[in-house]
Amino acid sequence: MNLQNDRPISPRRKAAAVAFLCAMVLVFAAEFQGRTGQALKGPYLGQKPPGTTPQIFAPGIVSTQAHEFSCSFTPDGKEFYFTRMDPDRGGNLIFVTKCIDGTWTDPEVVPFIQNRMAFEPRVTPDGTRLYFTWNKPVPGQEGPPMNIWCVERKGEGWSEPINPGRFLNPNKAMFVSATLDGTIYTTDISGGPGATAIAVAKLIDGKYEQLERLPAPINVGAQDMYPHIAPDESYLVFESRRTSSALSSGLFVSFRNPDRTWGEPRAIDLGGLRAGLPFVSPDGKYLFFTAGERGKSDIYWVEARFLEEPKEGKPAQDQFAVPEIDLPHFELMVDVGG
Repeated sequence: MNLQNDRPISPRRKAAAVAFLCAMVLVFAAEFQGRTGQALKGPYLGQKPPGTTPQIFAPGIVSTQAHEFSCSFTPDGKEFYFTRMDPDRGGNLIFVTKCIDGTWTDPEVVPFIQNRMAFEPRVTPDGTRLYFTWNKPVPGQEGPPMNIWCVERKGEGWSEPINPGRFLNPNKAMFVSATLDGTIYTTDISGGPGATAIAVAKLIDGKYEQLERLPAPINVGAQDMYPHIAPDESYLVFESRRTSSALSSGLFVSFRNPDRTWGEPRAIDLGGLRAGLPFVSPDGKYLFFTAGERGKSDIYWVEARFLEEPKEGKPAQDQFAVPEIDLPHFELMVDVGG
């Protein structure tokens, strides 16, 4: 018998051990809380900027094991909207995280969609409206609903959903992007799956004209879709399936010419990622996009180097590489965002 090892532990030693363990738990808890708080403070949810290599945005916070796609910041950068597929709650839903008193909130479903399937939120550059696709039918509609709705800014929240009008509905458009003067760029889906094109609706005397498909060199591929228009209409980023081997499927950018026509689209090199649903941050620094396997995608971001000022005597659209690989088309339309 080892009398020393079998000797009972004194109450003083037991209390000291318990105190030590409690102290260690508090230290680790404080460290974990500090890391969590740090990750959710600052611009862009406190995430480290990605540089020229695309990175998943806010892993574990925005981009999770679920299927996330399509995002938009408010102009002040303090609200971030995105879509997440939640089969237990009806499919695709719009989530928001807000920066309040310097700290970003946990993402939660926006209240105005009323638990209906909704996706592809886009805030206008003046912050007054948020457009989204909603499966709520409009009056007189026949067949499955696939309509554009919007909400208007009311204080710190949003209004009840509004039907923008017949120039977008029913089942005519998806994925709205707007300029500062109210011009709307969208995907014209009136021709059905496989016949999408980028179209524009101009705001004249407070009323929108009918959608008009953009001429060449836009809409020359098999499918052009998901436009992001610059607030001043100086450039257009969009997804395209091209027939030419030199211009494969992926994200493209076109710059305005001095005569207001669109320049030849050039592919954006994203390292071979299957990319779609572009959004350029309000400060013009970062390109956000959706990439990944069908039904398992994430939201990515990367420096928007393709928007840098053109060098003297050289057009901006000639200053970045065209990828030589053939990127597969990012199929999102067929199953309404997923």
